[in-house]
Amino acid sequence: MKRGWLLNLILLAAVAALGWLAWSTPSRDELASRPLTSLKPSQVGHVSLQRPKQPDLKLERSGKHWMLIAPVRARADDFQVLRMLTILEARPTARLPAVDLARFDLQSPTAVLTVDQQKFAFGSINTVTREQYVLHDGTVYAVELRHGAALPADAGALIRRVLLAENEQPVVITLPEFSVRKSDGKWAMVPSVAGTGQDDLQRYVDLWRYATAATAEPYDGRKPLGDIRITLTGGAILELGILQREPQLVLWRRDIDLQYLFAAAAGRTLLRNPATPDVAEKQQ
Repeated sequence: MKRGWLLNLILLAAVAALGWLAWSTPSRDELASRPLTSLKPSQVGHVSLQRPKQPDLKLERSGKHWMLIAPVRARADDFQVLRMLTILEARPTARLPAVDLARFDLQSPTAVLTVDQQKFAFGSINTVTREQYVLHDGTVYAVELRHGAALPADAGALIRRVLLAENEQPVVITLPEFSVRKSDGKWAMVPSVAGTGQDDLQRYVDLWRYATAATAEPYDGRKPLGDIRITLTGGAILELGILQREPQLVLWRRDIDLQYLFAAAAGRTLLRNPATPDVAEKQQ
């Protein structure tokens, strides 16, 4: 009789323990409703990324934009930085104790992202759930793969590929063969070519104003084949070196010591005299 009561008490205690565990342990749905951290991307001032056998990447906010400050100094692509910061708003579907980290490949993480003072170490991928394990604040979380995929492979992936900054407005563009300049509110070409209208010249200036390279990277030391000078509103002069014309155009911005590689068609358009129709126009 006593043995029966004792068995019943043990079973009751076990049921109560399981009930408490189920009540106190958040479900996957509950976890997914909570962001990984309360820190917001708009509040962040400093970001660094460490990968094995690679130089550390370091960024800092400068006003509304981001600057890459190591291993090179350059304007950062704000969109790419924001992609990195999506980890702050990640909603994990599992939370595990930070023990036996080798099981998650977190004893030697593939990347460690530091956002202000918060660290996120990226480990292995769960091939069943298609999630990645991330160690943060003493806990291992399972998060969507896109957060790890958003981390840049190197500094080149973070450099802003637009040649001119938002506040750099050209008023004179001088190439070896010709120049386009603004005077009294109108564009003119030197030497002048009959039939070249304001719309043609404005389109050409806009090509330079919004020119976006395929890649941007530190200057490799090649001797320039020629020079391009761009005078900006306010009088500042931007000097570019032509490192390569074909098959792709490569320009060196001397002031920030970066070189920009443009696709073949985009490069030809930038160097082409705006008074000369392009191949597409000739075929019409």
